[in-house]
Amino acid sequence: MTTGKLFIALLLTAASTFAVADDATERTVAVSGSAFVTVEPDIARINMSIVERDASPSAAQAAAGESVNKVLKLLEKLAIERKYINTTGAMIRPDYRWNRSTEEQELLGYVVERNISVELRELEKLGPLIEQVTLAGVNQLSPPQLDSSTRRDAYRDALAKAFKDAQENAARLAGAAGEKLGRVLSINSSSMPVMPMPRMRAQSAALMADSSGAEESYVPGEIRFDAQVSVVYELTGK
Repeated sequence: MTTGKLFIALLLTAASTFAVADDATERTVAVSGSAFVTVEPDIARINMSIVERDASPSAAQAAAGESVNKVLKLLEKLAIERKYINTTGAMIRPDYRWNRSTEEQELLGYVVERNISVELRELEKLGPLIEQVTLAGVNQLSPPQLDSSTRRDAYRDALAKAFKDAQENAARLAGAAGEKLGRVLSINSSSMPVMPMPRMRAQSAALMADSSGAEESYVPGEIRFDAQVSVVYELTGK
C-alpha cells in the first residue's frame, strides 16, 4: 500500500472511532431533592449532677452520696426502672484559691461531683422529675435531650419524600427541554442527621410561677428529620 493510501485509511479509522464515542455519550440530568418528617418525641435523656464542697473529702463524699440516694428514691417513686438509670459517674478534686497576699495556691477543701443520667420512656413524668430532683439535692441539670424510638423509620420516610421531590424536579426539567426521563443512573443521600435537641417550652409564665402547675408546664416540641438526595437520570429524547 502506498503512503497516500495508508494515510487515507488511518483518517477513516480515526473518524469512525470518534463517531462511535460520540454516539455512546449518555445524555443525563442531575437534580437534587429535599424533604423533612416531624415526629413527637417519646424518649427524654436527662443528665444531672450533685456537687458538694467540704474541707474534708470524706464529708463531701458522704453528702453527695446522701443526695444520690434521695434522687434514687425519687426515681423509684416515679416508677422509673433501674436499667434506665446510671449513677457511675463520680469525681473528686481539691479546691484551690489563689492567695494574693502569699502569692500561693491555698487549699480550701475538696469538691465531689456525682453524675446521674436517666433515660425516660414516659414523658408525662418529665415535669415531676425535673421539678423534684432539685429538691433532692441536684444542683446541676442539663436541658433534656429528646429522642424518638422511631427515628430510623422517620428518617427513611424523609429520604423517600426527598427522592420524590428530586424525581419531580427532574421531570419538570426534562419536560422543559423537550426530553423524557429514562432510568436512574445514580442516587446519593446525605448521612443520617444528628438528632436535634428540642427545648422544653413553658406553657405560660403564670404556670411556672405557680408551683402547683409547674410540672405540667414542660411541653416537648416535635423532632424534625431532614433528608437530601442527589439523583442522576438518563434522558431518552422526545
